[in-house]
Amino acid sequence: MAEDRPTRDAGDGTEPEEPGSGPVKPTPRLGDLFWVGTACAIAIVAGGGIGYAIDDAAGTLPWFTLAGLAFGVLSAVLLAVNQFRKYV
Repeated sequence: MAEDRPTRDAGDGTEPEEPGSGPVKPTPRLGDLFWVGTACAIAIVAGGGIGYAIDDAAGTLPWFTLAGLAFGVLSAVLLAVNQFRKYV
């Protein structure tokens, strides 16, 4: 009767996985890091520049400059988080 039971082969996919043996995530390359750094710098400079231009036209210096810088920093952080989420 013991011969009628199916045998389990090693590696048939029914063994429990070891902790941390999930799918391998890619690592960021130098180009990815350069792109994120450049995009963050552009977002901050553009936000501050647009705010400064509005302040200059409206005569309300420094309020729109500060708001533009805050918007640029927030945009940079969100951009970096979104880009690096695929590596974590």
